[in-house]
Amino acid sequence: MYEKLITNTEDLNAMAVHLRNSQNFTELKELAAQWLVPEEDVEDFIKGKRFQLAEIPLSEKEYASAAEKLREEMWHMKDQFFTDIVARYLRKRAEEDPLFGVKVLKKQKTIQKCMNHIMEQAYQMAEKEHDKRFGGEKNPNRLADNAHRSIGMGLSETKVYQWAEEYYALDDEATEMKAQKAERKKRMNALKKEEERKQNAATHRKASVKGALEGKSGKSLEKVEENHKPEEVSEAEKPEKGTGKSEGESVQMSLFDMMADKGEEKKREAVV
Repeated sequence: MYEKLITNTEDLNAMAVHLRNSQNFTELKELAAQWLVPEEDVEDFIKGKRFQLAEIPLSEKEYASAAEKLREEMWHMKDQFFTDIVARYLRKRAEEDPLFGVKVLKKQKTIQKCMNHIMEQAYQMAEKEHDKRFGGEKNPNRLADNAHRSIGMGLSETKVYQWAEEYYALDDEATEMKAQKAERKKRMNALKKEEERKQNAATHRKASVKGALEGKSGKSLEKVEENHKPEEVSEAEKPEKGTGKSEGESVQMSLFDMMADKGEEKKREAVV
């Protein structure tokens, strides 16, 4: 969506400020995921704990020489021992060989990745020596006692410098881009799943509230119908079948009948 508007981290930070000010956090998170900004930094930026969303990486800076780039990288690493020793050697090599300096200036190359490469090579060498001494996976007692003891190894400066030069000679641009693409896809899928989870939860809550309201409304209606239900008449109070007369009418007719009966009795007495 913002590919044509954002070409570097400076543009990214400007857009991030705009999205934060407009409370558009969903698009802000998607944008940060595309640029592989750490999630913790994104949350801090949204809360206002960070001035900018992302720091401008060294890969976006322009350097006049390999020595200038290495000096800034050394400052960021803040390692006055191992890293500084390797970086000083690389600076010297770049001054002696301009072609090597071009390799150092490549965007994807950094002294930090160089140090990681050196550590990885040293680990693999130590692992081979460990397996040589203890038999490796073929050793039936590999997990017991001395099988996993640490071993001490000495590395010469020549070997370390060789690994450093190997790193800068690696053609890893395509690999770096592929790794970034995979990480970007992973982050976007995670955001998509989280958004779907929130939508499903919101839908479930609405359905629950609707069901509760409908249940409450149904009970209220039943109560109203019950209050307006006509009273049942007992069998004794019901009029006799076939008379078609109400209770009041039955009582009146009984009184007239009684008066008629008394009149008949008097006539009979007079005759006698």
